[in-house]
Amino acid sequence: MLVQSETTATGVAFACLPFQPGVTSPTLLLFASTGQDTLSIEPYCRVGRLLHAQGWNVVSLDLPCHGADRRVGEPEELAGWAERIRQGEDIVAAFQTRVNEVVKHLVDTHRADPARIAAAGTSRGGFLAFHAAIANPGICAVAAFAPVTDLSALSEFSGQSDNPLVQRLAIIHAVDQLADRAVWIMIGNADGRVDTGKAVALATALTSTSQKLNLACEIILRVRDTPGHASFSDWHDEAAQWFLQTVVSTVSLLPEPGHPLAVPCRCFPPLTLAKKQGLVVHLYGAGGSHSLYNLMRPAYAQLRRRLREAGYWVIVPDLGPTHWMNSRAEATLDAIIAALVNRGDVDLQRVHLLGCSMGGCSALIYTSRHPRTVRSVCAVFPVTDLDQWTLDWPDYREPIAAVHGLDAAHATAGLREISPVRHIEAFANVPVFLLHGAADTGVPVHHSREFAAALRAAGSPVIYKEVPGVGHNDIVSLDYQADLFEFIVKGDFTAKD
Repeated sequence: MLVQSETTATGVAFACLPFQPGVTSPTLLLFASTGQDTLSIEPYCRVGRLLHAQGWNVVSLDLPCHGADRRVGEPEELAGWAERIRQGEDIVAAFQTRVNEVVKHLVDTHRADPARIAAAGTSRGGFLAFHAAIANPGICAVAAFAPVTDLSALSEFSGQSDNPLVQRLAIIHAVDQLADRAVWIMIGNADGRVDTGKAVALATALTSTSQKLNLACEIILRVRDTPGHASFSDWHDEAAQWFLQTVVSTVSLLPEPGHPLAVPCRCFPPLTLAKKQGLVVHLYGAGGSHSLYNLMRPAYAQLRRRLREAGYWVIVPDLGPTHWMNSRAEATLDAIIAALVNRGDVDLQRVHLLGCSMGGCSALIYTSRHPRTVRSVCAVFPVTDLDQWTLDWPDYREPIAAVHGLDAAHATAGLREISPVRHIEAFANVPVFLLHGAADTGVPVHHSREFAAALRAAGSPVIYKEVPGVGHNDIVSLDYQADLFEFIVKGDFTAKD
């Protein structure tokens, strides 16, 4: 396959595999050597070529002291890195600037989806893939093959272990900036060139930091019984599959472009496409959007993957940051579900809702109005009594009243009428899964406790899980992903009137 060359408007040159015209696609930034060699020499190019065959953009840049970045009279490649750093030059900062210019160019020209950008690299390229992600929060996943993680491990940097710049550039010192990304590392168990132990220490530090920050980020470390410093084709095969699982969503206007209710929707397609598959509509918390939603967080990574593997569409409609399932949001969701059913993608008997906070409340509100449409509903730390909650949090009372067309000064009856807890009878045949942290001060746990109790008293199907010590945080779902998945799947096989 021909490797092409392009230049950004700011003059940054990059190599790329052919782009698909008129398509905004997921993008892999791939690093190993020069841009041309990275995209043409096995095994360095393999993960990129596998993803390109799946519709991805794949681009690369010359690494520092490689190709066009090499300066006259200086040593080449890693020896050049050592010399520049010995002279106090931060080779990483300049590279990060070039990478960000290329990413901006691809997004501005509508070729890269800004929500689906990943980086990968081999050895020194893995080191720079991590640094690219450190400087660009839009890079959501990193795969590294036998990566350099600390320059002091390299023979070229002998005698520079005390150099402050060498120490600062070690990836382990930037784990706070990487802890919210998905990371995949593959290395041999006796790699003396880059030091297997340093890669293991990095993975351990990333995992620990992610847990400390309640991010539960997906960190995968594979240590293989292979001699020396190497990268193998099957490593790239595994990484390509991992990327396809991790960086998968698209954005579509639904119900359809030009429809008066059309909104952007984040769409996770089933792993195997067929007709009449299941649908899970995710409704995010206040302030969210189709680009910022609870289900994107690591605490739901396993659930996202298993739903796709089981043949479900997962759709995140952008109903507005503070819709609280008002009449327009309700009509929009009606239209989106109808469109997906009418075009044959979704089985009307397999529509499920999963909402968090405002989204949990909204999922329950929608279900109370459309109990025959919704097969099951999962509500994570939901508001169930809007009147009571807005008395406890008065700053929310006026905006919530306003989106529902109510006068805040006389909103009590209206907010009560909207509240799910006032419509227990609507859930007689709709299974409900409630999940709440016992230490939640944003939406106190009594909202779920009382709602669950009312459902049980009415004989309605309900599962309630209360998590000790957890507040208003998505980490509450981390250990309940399997429960949520099984609840949704079971709902498809439960008889419904």
